[in-house]
Amino acid sequence: MPLITCIDHRSVISNPKISQTPARLGGYPANAVKAEKPQIVLGMPLYNQTQFLPEAVGSILAQSYRDFKLLVVDDSTETGPEKIIQRFASQDSRISYVKNTSRKGMIENWQSCFQQAGNPDYFAWVSDHDVWHPAWLESMVSAMNANPEAVLVYPRCVFIDIEGRRHPKKRPFVFSTDGMNEAQRVRAVCRDARKFGYMVYGLFRADALRQAGIFRRVLFPDVVLMHELCIQGQFIQVEAELWYRRKNATFSVTRQKRSLFVRTPWYLHLPWPLVNAAALAWNTIVQPPIRNLKFRYAGAKIALIYLLRQLGRIGEGSCIGSYHEWRHAKKPWIKKLKKRLKNSRIS
Repeated sequence: MPLITCIDHRSVISNPKISQTPARLGGYPANAVKAEKPQIVLGMPLYNQTQFLPEAVGSILAQSYRDFKLLVVDDSTETGPEKIIQRFASQDSRISYVKNTSRKGMIENWQSCFQQAGNPDYFAWVSDHDVWHPAWLESMVSAMNANPEAVLVYPRCVFIDIEGRRHPKKRPFVFSTDGMNEAQRVRAVCRDARKFGYMVYGLFRADALRQAGIFRRVLFPDVVLMHELCIQGQFIQVEAELWYRRKNATFSVTRQKRSLFVRTPWYLHLPWPLVNAAALAWNTIVQPPIRNLKFRYAGAKIALIYLLRQLGRIGEGSCIGSYHEWRHAKKPWIKKLKKRLKNSRIS
């Protein structure tokens, strides 16, 4: 039986009583939650995934903090996900289900989850294949309420395999800007932060998320979102393993292009580091949501640092490849060339 943080996550879901209190898990007292509860919407974008969907939905509905709405936006071309969600919805009124009339692609579907959520105070995207500890949402809400400057709160995560077993080698990702001023925060996010794909599953202050453009129509939209968002406030990490992340696919730029868009925008034929840096510059300098010089200056720093960091990845995903791919031999022809060179030295 797979053990996660000394507790089988399946047992946690079926028996929330064995979970720790939010105060012990996250370091935030239970009374940090405001008397007037914030409106919370969790958005789940779906696409043809049924294997882990019941476990994912079950863990969300088993949250100790029960005052939330689960909005499911289905972009599937198959009927399996709808049947599973409708079965849960018949038993829990907190679930709302929306079926897209035609496929939108990942970016538009993620945008739709937020746009159809109404006007919540806090919002979070939840995946259709991960598992959440019962105290996950309560700890996130407590941390957000206790930190007025926070725009994002997320927990440490545990990496699990297809069978739900903890990955023995991967360590939890640790990053927080708590206590930093704006300059330190921007520098930390631009230079030190990694794993933005983990942060994007945290709890957002909805107004800040809206000002940051939700999800831009670019490659690596989660990275662009976090860079824009860091100008507005703090990223707080709860120091407890409350999210069990299941990796069920191998990453590649080509695969991301297929999943993000139904029709590939013309500008994605250009080097994506240049496109993303230009998008950051446009949205924070030319047309910023907050029109003051301080915001524009921070946006200029972000766009420039981002571009300099990603220069080595220009050409990634093309047949030629990038310096990053050459260095790490991530292209088949590069692997073959390295192998031949190695064999020639040996002979």
